[in-house]
Amino acid sequence: MELRDVVLRKTGGGRGYYEGCQTAVGLPGVAGIFALLSEDEQRHAEALKAQQDGVVVDLDQSRTLDGARFILRSLAVQLSGLEQLDDELVCVSRAMDFEAASVRLYGQLAREATQLWEKELYLRIAADDEMHFTLLEQMRELLETLPEDAQDLQKN
Repeated sequence: MELRDVVLRKTGGGRGYYEGCQTAVGLPGVAGIFALLSEDEQRHAEALKAQQDGVVVDLDQSRTLDGARFILRSLAVQLSGLEQLDDELVCVSRAMDFEAASVRLYGQLAREATQLWEKELYLRIAADDEMHFTLLEQMRELLETLPEDAQDLQKN
C-alpha cells in the first residue's frame, strides 16, 4: 500500500475516531474539542482527496485552536466536582497516539513531495496535527490533575 493511501485512510479514520469519542465522553467540553478535531480531519480528508484527483489545494487555516482555547478555559470549571474521567483519558491518550503518527506520516510525504504546493499542503496538515497533539496533551493534563485537586479541596 502506498504511503498516500495510508494517509487517506488514516485521515478518514481520525474523523470517525473523534466522532466516537464525542459520544463516549460525558463532558460537553471534552466532546466539543473532539468535534473540532473531527472537523479538521474532515478538512484534511477532503483536501487529500482533491489532491489525489489532481486539484491544486490550498488548505484554509484551522479554527480548532481558537475554539479549543475557549473550551479548555471553561473545562476547568466543569471538572471541579468530578472524580473519575477514565473514558475521557482513554480517548485523549489514543488520540494523541493518532496525531503523533499523523505528523510523522505527513512529514514523510512533505519530504517526498515533488511539487511545492503538495509539500506545503502536507506541512500544513502536519502543523494542524501537531497543534491537535498539543491541545490533547493539555486536555490530558487538565483531566489528570483537576479531579485530584478537587478531591484535595473537598478534604480540607
